Amino acid sequence: MAMQVKDLEELFLKIFKMTVLFVMGAALLAMLVLVVTAAYQFSQSPKEPAPAQKAVVKEIKLEDLKQFLIEKEKRDSGKGGAAEQPVVGSTISLRYQEDATVLFRCASEFGKEVGVEFQNVNDAVNAQTLQQIRGYLESSANGSTLRGEPWVKAVASFTCTALADKSIIALKKEEKVKNVFFPIMSFHLQAWDFNQAEKVKFDQGEENRVASERAAEALRVAAAKALAVICLSAAAGAFGLFMLLALYLLAAKIENDLREINVSIGAATAQGA
Repeated sequence: MAMQVKDLEELFLKIFKMTVLFVMGAALLAMLVLVVTAAYQFSQSPKEPAPAQKAVVKEIKLEDLKQFLIEKEKRDSGKGGAAEQPVVGSTISLRYQEDATVLFRCASEFGKEVGVEFQNVNDAVNAQTLQQIRGYLESSANGSTLRGEPWVKAVASFTCTALADKSIIALKKEEKVKNVFFPIMSFHLQAWDFNQAEKVKFDQGEENRVASERAAEALRVAAAKALAVICLSAAAGAFGLFMLLALYLLAAKIENDLREINVSIGAATAQGA
């Protein structure tokens, strides 16, 4: 009976030791995995987002201009009044004088094509007209931060191109429109403002996207660093558990050896007696 109890006791001890060895192996494996994971997480660095794209400014088309001129003529005819003339300040300056001169010459060439004298024989009248064009350019350019000198250069080029276009000339010759020169610049002004506003909106959206992606990357890296610290703490805990169980097995082994030595000594003593 005593022998059966001892055998059963040894069986349970073996099972317990196997369980301890299994836990030690799992702890060692977990420690290695956690250390590798911590190293990977610590190596994380923020990825640079795709560069902000620049908006493509839409082209201002002559087809849209022709439609604008025709619709404006219908509105003006419905009002039954004279076409509105641009309001220009009385201040005399030389700003945009060169661009105004280019527009004046283009308008003069257009007048010759349609049989309307834009350039007067009176130099004083021509100077007044030139000043009106220049004043319109200056007041319009100063009317918005989206315009400035770039708009002046663009409107001068667009207006001269439009005045030289055969279809625009035909509209005037066929008397489908009465006023062309200032309405062209007015159309370009509206289209320019719309396009530039869209460009600013797009550029701002791209800047916000880049900033948002950078913030998200910074947050991701910070989370990775925090996870690395947790993994290292867990690895340290797994290592501590492994060492604790190893010490337990060592102590159990020493105890078992001492017990066997004690039994051997007792048996030798009994035989000697």
